[in-house]
Amino acid sequence: MMTTKKLVRLAVLTAFGVLLMIFIAFPLPFFPEFMTYDPGDIPGLIAAFAFGPWAGLLVQFMKCLLGYLIGASKAGIIGMAANFAAGAPMVLVAGLIYQYRKTKLRAVLSMVAGSVAASLVMAVANYYVFFPLWGFPTNDALPLIVGVVIPYNLVKFMMSSTVTFFIYKRVRSIFELPSLKKVKEAYE
Repeated sequence: MMTTKKLVRLAVLTAFGVLLMIFIAFPLPFFPEFMTYDPGDIPGLIAAFAFGPWAGLLVQFMKCLLGYLIGASKAGIIGMAANFAAGAPMVLVAGLIYQYRKTKLRAVLSMVAGSVAASLVMAVANYYVFFPLWGFPTNDALPLIVGVVIPYNLVKFMMSSTVTFFIYKRVRSIFELPSLKKVKEAYE
């Protein structure tokens, strides 16, 4: 069951994700201009680390839904669907790995695994779903996926992972809920 405090924290993280997605987006060198980086996945990673992988996934979904509803993507619903398809495996895999042993090494390993998972998911999703939706012929897609899509997603998610690694411990106390044991001790 989701408490009001947890719901509010997830809503704040979702809002940060939308704002980061809208206001901090820039093209990455060596990639096509439409393949921009935005740090909007960082709040999803923070939610996954602080509240678990499903909370991170919820933040990712709500960020993309709100982004679509307010017109944050030039690519419309397809762009937001691609954003979610990329961010969801990153957040889910990283959160699943990190939740059982919360150490710095586990955080790094979880984000590397999440970055690889997201890159592989996007390779498949682009080939079978997004390229056909954009009218790009799939017989020409494989070199583009191997040479551009996979490297782009690895760079994008490693950038978000690096920022998350350096800020998570500083912001964790704001977003984590106190344990029941700590609450009981405070009242005794």
